[in-house]
Amino acid sequence: MKVAVIGGGSVGLLFTAYLTHMGHDVELFVRREEQVKTIKTDGLLLKVGDVECLTRPGVSLIDEDSLVEKDLLIIAVKSYQLESIMKFISERFEPTKAILFVQNGMDHIQLIPELKSHSLFLGIVEHGALRQSDGVIQHTGMGRTKVAPYVDGHSGINWTKLSSEAFPFLLQSDWYEMLSRKLHINSVINPLTGLFKVQNGELQDNSEWQKLMSHLSREACRVLQLNEKDAWEDLMAVCKNTSLNKSSMLRDIEQGRKTEVEAINGYLVRLAEKNNMRIPNQEFVYRAIKGMEKGRRGNDG
Repeated sequence: MKVAVIGGGSVGLLFTAYLTHMGHDVELFVRREEQVKTIKTDGLLLKVGDVECLTRPGVSLIDEDSLVEKDLLIIAVKSYQLESIMKFISERFEPTKAILFVQNGMDHIQLIPELKSHSLFLGIVEHGALRQSDGVIQHTGMGRTKVAPYVDGHSGINWTKLSSEAFPFLLQSDWYEMLSRKLHINSVINPLTGLFKVQNGELQDNSEWQKLMSHLSREACRVLQLNEKDAWEDLMAVCKNTSLNKSSMLRDIEQGRKTEVEAINGYLVRLAEKNNMRIPNQEFVYRAIKGMEKGRRGNDG
């Protein structure tokens, strides 16, 4: 299958490395010339435990001007970067059959209707990944990529063909349920681990922090219309299964990067306001993380 991936971060590199290793024709699109040179010269190294696998995907700059015809485009940029590349996607990838979005949160849903001529899919990535350098990606936690159609009129994509035992794809029928259940989990774990600077499992082990988790979980369930008991069980299972992981929000804070709090907790806050609901705990963590971002920029300046 001919696949393009946009995004040279941890998720984009993970998709690129695995799909290339599986024999697909993969081209990675990134923003920086340095990363292009690194991958062209040294390849893309995938690390899984003690095993290393060198792959050699195609790699290009996003700014290069030509039409790209692929079976599948995977968009693996951060949610806040998506709007800036929508014009690039619609123009450069017009001949491409299908597009898969794998952003955190649900803010990106509002941008998708702009791409009317494609089959569109939404996905959530349950893998753990750490980009060690421009050309080295470590697979830190086995998971799945769940995919659901948003609009699928003509793609003919066979998701089974993209799957392997180490990197499976699982087709879902209801994109809203899939994304909202993941958003619920992210809206609790991400901001709390970011604020307290702890690994996921430490939230579950601390009785006071677990109370905060419960407050955030109930509020998210009300806004998203999820079953509270089922959602809480999902949350506890993820905390346990990823106990040694650092959330993406914590990693962003540690490395001085912008977080995806707008697409996660900010989305819930705006949806609650629209429906005249109060979610004070979610609003607190949203404002707290936003304040940390502004404070960091102030210190840098």
